[in-house]
Amino acid sequence: MRRRSSRWQFLPIGLALILGAMTFGCGGNEAPPRPITGATRDPGRADRSDGQAGQGINAFRGVGMDPEMREALLRNVVTLLERAALTPGGQNIKIATENLNNYFKSNPDSDFQLSDTARAYLEEQLADSPFQTSDFGTRAFEQKDARHIEDCLLYHNIAARVAGPGSMLDRVQRIFDWTMYNVQLVPPEGPMPEALVAQGINPVPARPYDVIIRGFGSEIPGDLWADRSWTFMALCRQIGVDVAMLGYPVADAEEPYYWTCAALIDGTPYLFDTRIGLAIPGPDGQGIATLEQAATEPIVLDRLDLPSPAIPYATEAANLDTVRVYLDSSRGYFAPRMRLLQNDLAGANRMVLYRDPVEQRDAWTSALGDRLDTVELWDLPLNVEYALFNDPAYVRAIQFVNFYFSPDFPLLGARLRQLRGDLADAKQDFTRARFRRVGAMAEASQIPAELRQEIQESIDLFSTYFLGLAQLDDSMPEQAINLFEQALKLPPTGVRAVRGRPATLLRLGADANLGMLYEAKGEDNRAVFAYSRSNTTPQSVGNLLRANALVFEDPFGPPPPPFDPTAVEADEANEAEVAGEAEPASPTEEPAAGEAEAETP
Repeated sequence: MRRRSSRWQFLPIGLALILGAMTFGCGGNEAPPRPITGATRDPGRADRSDGQAGQGINAFRGVGMDPEMREALLRNVVTLLERAALTPGGQNIKIATENLNNYFKSNPDSDFQLSDTARAYLEEQLADSPFQTSDFGTRAFEQKDARHIEDCLLYHNIAARVAGPGSMLDRVQRIFDWTMYNVQLVPPEGPMPEALVAQGINPVPARPYDVIIRGFGSEIPGDLWADRSWTFMALCRQIGVDVAMLGYPVADAEEPYYWTCAALIDGTPYLFDTRIGLAIPGPDGQGIATLEQAATEPIVLDRLDLPSPAIPYATEAANLDTVRVYLDSSRGYFAPRMRLLQNDLAGANRMVLYRDPVEQRDAWTSALGDRLDTVELWDLPLNVEYALFNDPAYVRAIQFVNFYFSPDFPLLGARLRQLRGDLADAKQDFTRARFRRVGAMAEASQIPAELRQEIQESIDLFSTYFLGLAQLDDSMPEQAINLFEQALKLPPTGVRAVRGRPATLLRLGADANLGMLYEAKGEDNRAVFAYSRSNTTPQSVGNLLRANALVFEDPFGPPPPPFDPTAVEADEANEAEVAGEAEPASPTEEPAAGEAEAETP
């Protein structure tokens, strides 16, 4: 019998902690706040923005429903959940949950039961977790189910728009590329100020919904923490492709090495390394490598060794004799009630809400054959879900990082419009946000004066960067380049000002995106310069691999733009400041100054 180790390492961080002025309150265990927006909702407010009268009363309760009424009720649920993030009070979620229960009230209990094989597999996988398989077979929709639907609705809107037509491998590649542009890797410790860490509020992994909204997440090579991998999985699921985390056992180590994502297409696993930001090339350097190619042809992974600076790729073909497959364990996908709802959705709303765990296990077992060790539930989603509902310190850590995506600020609505493809409106909203002064906001009187400049700078940086992404989505690369370049020059840039400021982490994304955009334009020298900027995340390896490839392609081409000597001097002064040897340096456009002390994972 295989051995499973308990990996509830993210919880509990601690209880009964108090944050400063820049954090939100926390709800109880039964109804925790939604990290992005829930903390500012007032449960006593009626939600009248959705055409629902009566402060949450279910208009359909007690009414015999014909097919047209059932269809209208389902449309109402989707509309409520589309608007939930921007409606104070949380009433949309509550009303949607009530309506779902009313919609399925005539279904027999047997429709909501797990199959015997699914129950047996989930019981084995959840044996040492706090979750029970009995939760999956209940007929009642709860508010957490409405959250799952809301999440999947966003993932579906993105994936359906981004994947486009063509072969399934091409569609997955487009989703991967979009994820690399829109979800930047940042150092895990980067967003969290030392003052909060001292209170026991530590950096934590986040759900794909949160990661997508704020535009960044963290990954640690070989470790369970893999925000961007999980996001890629969630998006691919919406086009019917199973993506799993692959890992393998390590000698004398209790835990496996969590390696890379694999997309299962027509029974073949294709490799996408979300940590270095590259789809792994095939043996001839073209296309996308399969797991079998990586395991049998050493050149596939050897090509990912970075020659200068010398950084070997951690995984070799010899490591892949025995491979473990880790499935997305987000529990909403395993509940039969989600299958019932998914089957009734139609048209643009036909999102993926359910995926049978046994079908996934069997598909991966067939695909890997003798190379397979086990197919397990990935502990990361389970960890995060447990912490979200049981650990106030975890919730507060998420709330701090997501502070600027409260409805009190202008970013959330604009970002949601961009993600849903409403690009014209999104660009207008981001442009307004860039010129909207905090002092003129209705909430300004509640904000301490010393924080207003910090808030203004952060909103400017978020808005500028997201406006660049919107231009990129709208096939306007020149405008995107201009905005990413602007993002690199916006304040703050001093080491002390940057640390603990989440918006400044987007400068790492500006560098990576500029590299890819300049490479697409054929401006290789500029691309090499952008790829080579300081970066303390795993993506730096991918950036440097891209830069090296461009240099070797044209070794006699023009050199990268020269470094700005004043920027170098300022960076050196900033490093001295950290060591306590100098006064703060003047602002510089070096984007990585805030991560000067971080070690490469």
